[in-house]
Amino acid sequence: MRVIFFGKNIFENLRYSYRILPLFFLLNMNKKEIYQQFCEKEKEIPIFSQPWYLDAVCGENGWDILIIKKGDEIAATMPIQQNKKFGFVLPRMPHPAKYLGPYFPSKFKSKKHQNKLVHQLIELFPQFDFFEQNLNISFSNWLPFYWKDFEATVRYTFTIDLTQNTADIFNQIDSNYRNNKITKAQNSISISEKKTLLDFYKIQEKTFSRQKMTMPFSFDFLKKYDEALANNNARKIFFAIDDEDRIHSVLYLIWDNHTAYLHMSGDDPDLRKSGASVLITWHAIKYAKEVLQKKMFDFEGSMIEPIAKVRQSFGAKQTPYFLIRKYNSRIIKFLHQLK
Repeated sequence: MRVIFFGKNIFENLRYSYRILPLFFLLNMNKKEIYQQFCEKEKEIPIFSQPWYLDAVCGENGWDILIIKKGDEIAATMPIQQNKKFGFVLPRMPHPAKYLGPYFPSKFKSKKHQNKLVHQLIELFPQFDFFEQNLNISFSNWLPFYWKDFEATVRYTFTIDLTQNTADIFNQIDSNYRNNKITKAQNSISISEKKTLLDFYKIQEKTFSRQKMTMPFSFDFLKKYDEALANNNARKIFFAIDDEDRIHSVLYLIWDNHTAYLHMSGDDPDLRKSGASVLITWHAIKYAKEVLQKKMFDFEGSMIEPIAKVRQSFGAKQTPYFLIRKYNSRIIKFLHQLK
């Protein structure tokens, strides 16, 4: 009988004896069941790496989990998308997830542990033609990937420390936003949660249309995605509306145990001068701090200059994260360079 252990033949990995679980444990639990129990114990695992979230964006059979054990403890985990296209194996970032990458329990967070554990995670990678992931902002040590011939690009998101009091957070917002846009919008705009998901989607369509961009997801996908987030109490949708019940702006907030994320937002192109987009963003920041009691607010980027300036106007800190990639196919690399 061939025994599979975390993606490889167990007999090929006996040299890593600390990885090997008791036989009865292997026979009675698969990797994802083990990972599910691990996530229930480790409260700081980001939302994008939660099993239910990966099921929603990848499909139940569209992702795998790499697990390293040390003794009886899990020392490192890393989700990987299972994606094939035109015969190529292309594990990348599943839309609309923002970050993935390795996770280490507190006992194994030191650089010394991480260097060894990332090396062992890479050893468990499936064969691929092109690999690409955004590493979570809490993981700054991409050096072990470099040693294994991965490339990295520094990218930026923008974050707000929500452990400050609300007044201090507000005072760090650009004075034009505080004194003009937010104050002006409060006189004519209210924030509601009572509109529908379809209402949200229609504003998103208008936003992408104004930018001459194609919608990156269908309404059918959004319904399934939203259902998964709602079932796990991990999202809130806000609508900025006027006295005529017109929707000016929308914002889709998601969260995990530590962080709230401005996941999606949009505006009606004909109503953008009302200041509603600034007001609804401030409402989401306050909600994340005062209602959800999170420690951080993450804008999820962006590298686009006008958007980056808006994020900075909220007093957000420019925060780096790494996009890592590796080409094992000359064809894929050539096509990417050509593009």
